[in-house]
Amino acid sequence: MTNMKTVLLVDDDNVTLNILSRLFQPHADNFQVVTATNGKEAVDTIKKDKIDLVITDLQMPVMDGFEFLAHMSDNHPSIPVFVMTTFGASDVEKRVIELGASKYFEKPINLDNIIECIFEELDADTKSQIWGISLPAFMQMLDTEGKTCTLTVKSDDKVGRLYFIKGRINAAETGELKKEEAVYDMLAWENAVIEIENFNKKKKTEIETPLMNILMEGLRLQDEKTYYEDLPEVKVLIDKDNITTLSCPKCGHSYTAILKRKK
Repeated sequence: MTNMKTVLLVDDDNVTLNILSRLFQPHADNFQVVTATNGKEAVDTIKKDKIDLVITDLQMPVMDGFEFLAHMSDNHPSIPVFVMTTFGASDVEKRVIELGASKYFEKPINLDNIIECIFEELDADTKSQIWGISLPAFMQMLDTEGKTCTLTVKSDDKVGRLYFIKGRINAAETGELKKEEAVYDMLAWENAVIEIENFNKKKKTEIETPLMNILMEGLRLQDEKTYYEDLPEVKVLIDKDNITTLSCPKCGHSYTAILKRKK
C-alpha cells in the first residue's frame, strides 16, 4: 500500500478488542488498528480520523451495531463495514446486508478469512498483472530482489496463490493442494496469468524448502510427466499359434515372439 490504511474495530468487549488488535499486529506494516467500544464512539472516531474499513459487533450499548450500520449507510456509504456477531442467524445476516454491511462473520472469527477480506477491501486498487514472463522466471526474480508480495496465478478455471516474504516463498495454495505440492501444480500450468499484490497476506511460514530446490523439483516432475505422456501406445496381438506381435503405431516397428506355455 502506498498510504497507511486504518481499520476501526468496534466492540463493547475489551477482551475481544485486545485479542483482535494483537492478532492483526503482524500486518502492522499494511494497516493500523484503532478501537471504539460502541457505535456512538465509532461515529465520533470517524468524524475526526480517516477510516478506511470498519469491523463492528452487533450487541453493544448506547448505539448498537444495527443503528451504527444504518448511520454508516446514510452518512459514509463509501466506507466498507464488516459485521461480526456471536448470535448468528440467517435473518440477522440478511438484515445487516440490507443495511449495507460488506461482510458478515460469526464468532469465533476465522482469522485467515477475515484478514483475506480486509486486504481485498483495502487493496483492490494495488493489484497489477504480469505478462511476457514465465512463472518460474518471475519467482526467481522475486527471490533475487528480496520481494515481499502475494502472487495470484490463473490458468483457465484454475486459481492459486503464492506468498513471498523478502524473496522467500513461505506458503502456497490452489484448490485442496497446499505448500510445495501446490507450487508444483502451478508450475505446470500453461499460459498462466500472474497478478501481484505488494504485500504478504499469509505471514505464517508453511514452506521451509528453498525456492531453487522447489523450482528444480517442479522441473523434474514436469519432465517426468512429459516423458510418460509421450510414450507410444504399443499394441499387443496374440494369434492362435501363440505368436505375439508388438506393434508401435508411432514408428511403425513391430516385434514378434512365440509364447511357450508351462508344462
